[in-house]
Amino acid sequence: MGLHVDIYGSLVELPEVVEYSKVETWGTDNPKEQYWRRRELPDFFHVVEYDKDENLLLTPEQDAFAYEERRRCREGFYFMNNGVVTYITGKNYFYLQWWKLEDDIYPSYRDTDRRYFLFLDHWEKIKWCLGILRGKKRREGASSQATANLMYECIFFRNTVAGMVSKTEKDTKTTFTQMVAFGYRQLPAFFKPKQTNSKDSVSEFVFAQKSESTKGGGVRTVMDADTGHRSKVDYRAPGPNTYDSGRLTRGLFDEGGKWPVDVPFSQFISIVSKTMVKGGRRVGFMECPSTINEMTKGGGAEYRKVWGGSDQHKLIHGRTPRRMVRYFTPAYDGYEGFIDRYGMSVIDKPTEEQYQYLVENFVGVGDLTEEDIALGAKEYLTRRRDGLSGMELEEEIRQNPFNEEEMFMFAGFGCEFNAINLQRQIKDLEDTPPVIRRFRMIPKKMERKARSNYGKDEVKNVCVPMEDAKKGGWYILEHPNIQNHFSERADGFCEPLNTMLYQIGVDTTRDLPAVHGSKPVIVVMKKSFIVDGQETGMYPVAMWLEDTRLDIHFDEQVLLACKYYGCKANYEIDARGDYYRYFMKKKCGEFLNWTPSVAMNPVKRNPKKEPGTRSGDPFQLAQQLQVAKMYIDGTDNDEYNGHVHRIKYVDLLYQLMKYDHAERTPFDQVIALMMALLPMTAETVKPMGTPDMIKKKGVLPRFKIKMPAQI
Repeated sequence: MGLHVDIYGSLVELPEVVEYSKVETWGTDNPKEQYWRRRELPDFFHVVEYDKDENLLLTPEQDAFAYEERRRCREGFYFMNNGVVTYITGKNYFYLQWWKLEDDIYPSYRDTDRRYFLFLDHWEKIKWCLGILRGKKRREGASSQATANLMYECIFFRNTVAGMVSKTEKDTKTTFTQMVAFGYRQLPAFFKPKQTNSKDSVSEFVFAQKSESTKGGGVRTVMDADTGHRSKVDYRAPGPNTYDSGRLTRGLFDEGGKWPVDVPFSQFISIVSKTMVKGGRRVGFMECPSTINEMTKGGGAEYRKVWGGSDQHKLIHGRTPRRMVRYFTPAYDGYEGFIDRYGMSVIDKPTEEQYQYLVENFVGVGDLTEEDIALGAKEYLTRRRDGLSGMELEEEIRQNPFNEEEMFMFAGFGCEFNAINLQRQIKDLEDTPPVIRRFRMIPKKMERKARSNYGKDEVKNVCVPMEDAKKGGWYILEHPNIQNHFSERADGFCEPLNTMLYQIGVDTTRDLPAVHGSKPVIVVMKKSFIVDGQETGMYPVAMWLEDTRLDIHFDEQVLLACKYYGCKANYEIDARGDYYRYFMKKKCGEFLNWTPSVAMNPVKRNPKKEPGTRSGDPFQLAQQLQVAKMYIDGTDNDEYNGHVHRIKYVDLLYQLMKYDHAERTPFDQVIALMMALLPMTAETVKPMGTPDMIKKKGVLPRFKIKMPAQI
């Protein structure tokens, strides 16, 4: 067995050195002169010949060189680096030796890149893993490496279908033309598959099987018998359903932390993952490198969703929930200007030898000075943060993060709620996931025998939850203390009996579908319940998060939840009002909340209550945000007394982080939460009018008596 190294928590095995004669020594035994050097293409490749079918004809000398280079790209490469035997993977060798960057230079050797390629090679061999999320600093070179890997797959593997998407269509096209297309055209002839589409194409490359002949010898394929071409690589504009069908064997989904809000990165990954699995077998792999935009209007929160479900240190049934893993390198590791002759990062104060090399190669080229070099990368980046504040500091930290938490740095600018508390709760739930199970609510008739021979048997229409991990629309954290705690009279009229403990909020949908609209959501809240001086309530205990074919089916789920938890439901009334007819027909009108007092405008004369809350009313809309802020952040400016730490639903927390009160349609879970909170909030409005205008009610009746005039 070879040597094992720990890379980001994964134990990666390095292959043994089989032949030390194949270890590159750079022609010297002096360790100081042993460092990576790219070899130029030999002069005898300046002219190559093709036959009439455009098959490459190589001389024996050319063939021997090409064969050795292909072997290195497949098997990897050993070389002496400052006296240490160092191994790089085949993909890493292909990238360093043959992949030209968009600025017309070849990449430099970096130990940080070497570690990533080893990590990549390790997880490509784990069959359940579909890809890697790579959190990074600015200008790390991750996109260039991933584009090289796209082309590598097309060259070295048969029937590869590769594709890429970036944050906008323009960025995707730019990355494809300046990285993929440019890098491919700079490859030597013996690496280039035969194109069947136009050689000038800048939108896709389609490759066919290509033959290679040795002059004076037979014909053979460019690759060995078990590899080949018949592959293609293209790019597409970002969209939830991009690459939603067919087979995708290699994907580059770049800058997922910056995708627009209307193209949710987490939804895209869920859909595209299905194209990389055929039956129970993995057929594809993806790389998703990204820096992070701000967490509300940008795609940072969506990227974090996928990141949270890709922690390889917390496997569930042997794999991560997303079937992906994640990788992160601190910004000071591999930072440009702080990499020595041997590709090693100068994180702390450099040695004299490192200092001289860095000054000679980087001072005067960019912004670095000799004083900066003397600090080392970590201290240099720390000092760059000095003097910054607000959005500028937040952006600097996210672009050059020292750890995973800083990668998602968000101070809350533009967020309606305290984003720091939201992020802290998300992190806690990612570390310790709650047990939330899926259920279906089933109506059932329950018969109860009469207590005496003279009484009548009673029939009660109750609700029974059935666990269903695949089709259940209910996500239940906690069942009620008393199930189906409601009364049903002989004439069928029902009334809830557990309203002191539970409250339901409902966000419905309009009759006409809206672009980027919301789904109908039900939130069941547990009210304040203090036991031995400790608050044990004030959190959602169940949520409905599925579509229904008809509105009446959704209303049925609301009514079943009302019966099961024995409480009332507060609907958002603007979308539609036919639910009132449904509840009254079922003789369950008592399960509906009428407009809560806290939502009634105190300066409006004769305000009318309705069965629900109307978001179209400016005052009621404002009150919804106010009660949500009081619940999430608390009412004390100096000391936190909110309840965000009690919420166990991660998707709800993400929606709260991105919530935009002016454009709130997509935030269905937040709206349903607000509907539940309004009836729970104590009445804080003043009585209408001034004290002098308020008439006191008489306790006893008064009569006017006419007295006769005195004579």
